[in-house]
Amino acid sequence: MADPRITLALGLLIFGLILSTEASPQGRILGGEDAVQGEYPWTASVRYNKAHVCSGAIINQRYVLTAAHCVSSVSITPVDASTLAVRVGTINQYAGGTIVNVESVVIHPSYGNFLHDIAILKLSQSLEYSDRIAAITLPSDEVEGSGETNTEDVDAELPNGTPVYVSGWGELSDGSASYKLQKANFNTLSRSLCEWQAGYGYESVVCLSRAENEGICRGDAGAAVIDDDKVLRGLTSFNFGPCGSKYPDVATRVSYYLAWIEANTE
Repeated sequence: MADPRITLALGLLIFGLILSTEASPQGRILGGEDAVQGEYPWTASVRYNKAHVCSGAIINQRYVLTAAHCVSSVSITPVDASTLAVRVGTINQYAGGTIVNVESVVIHPSYGNFLHDIAILKLSQSLEYSDRIAAITLPSDEVEGSGETNTEDVDAELPNGTPVYVSGWGELSDGSASYKLQKANFNTLSRSLCEWQAGYGYESVVCLSRAENEGICRGDAGAAVIDDDKVLRGLTSFNFGPCGSKYPDVATRVSYYLAWIEANTE
């Protein structure tokens, strides 16, 4: 007859293994899933000293948009452009595609404390478009000739609950770096709701709602936020507290900066 102490120990061990399996992270970007090759051809891996630090969005053959804090040395002073490059044309941040050096960096002159968190990277050579490399469509200028949206009614551009989509190489739910591009779905929050939930109802940002334990994480900053028409609506900026907290994620509203983007690109 088996020793009851051994039987109990084995039972507890099996029970513990079941619990640990159910509670273990799923190896996804906080609720995201793998993207397929060519699904997000405007996505770039922004690399500092040859390592992925942020994501970016191709807007034409010579320019990529990203978050300012990804390429800032001090305030609006960028890191040396020679330390930067982008990898494009692949869903693998470690291999494939093409690596192109960055020629120059322009950070928005009002950037600070994650507000106006946008920068322009000029590439050292033109990209060759393909089914894996393409530019994302910029939004139209909402106010004729102003280069900015109507700051009194920015919710008219993206009403509360608008579905939007993000892809990036940020940390997975188990804390490891994602080698494969991940994608996730979000919904926009109105300015008033973002102010109520996070105290961050600025007209220059887009707040993104999602379930807890989902959302953007380290390495996702600068990723394109697109709508159903595949128009660039935002660039992911930051998350409050730990990744996947109860608070919304925040993106820089691209339409707010159209005049500045046009003035600093060819």
